[in-house]
Amino acid sequence: MKQIVVLIFMCCGLIQFTQPITQLPKRKANVLVGVFDGRTPCRSLAKQVNETVTAECTKIKWRLTLYKDSATRNPSTYELLGFVYKKDNPRVGKWYILKGTKADPQATVYQLDQPGGEPLFLQKGDDNVLFFLDREKNLLVGNRDFSYTLNRVVKNP
Repeated sequence: MKQIVVLIFMCCGLIQFTQPITQLPKRKANVLVGVFDGRTPCRSLAKQVNETVTAECTKIKWRLTLYKDSATRNPSTYELLGFVYKKDNPRVGKWYILKGTKADPQATVYQLDQPGGEPLFLQKGDDNVLFFLDREKNLLVGNRDFSYTLNRVVKNP
């Protein structure tokens, strides 16, 4: 009889531990949208990100990583490396998807909010290319050495 009681308690314990846990809160996670790299002329973009430049500054290497919320699939955060934003100190902020520029009312535009400054705008060329825009959402024109383009280097998961 004692063995039956012990067996019943053990079975009840196993049933309790095999039930799904529904009380745990869902963790909000970000999903990678893409990683984009590029090299731009220095001065105009340094001004847009509110950084001072030296006379020697001719180009900036950029890496932009975009994330979206895993639950809502909406844009969430970005990390921007380049200029003074190094691997150990990236610029981090929120980003949004907008519609329209002066030249193309149907264009997809990414707005990157910058702490303490005006937003940075990028026009989506396609899934693999982003173009820097000025504050009025006009395309920036590069020079013979550098463009205002970011190219995807990491594919979507």
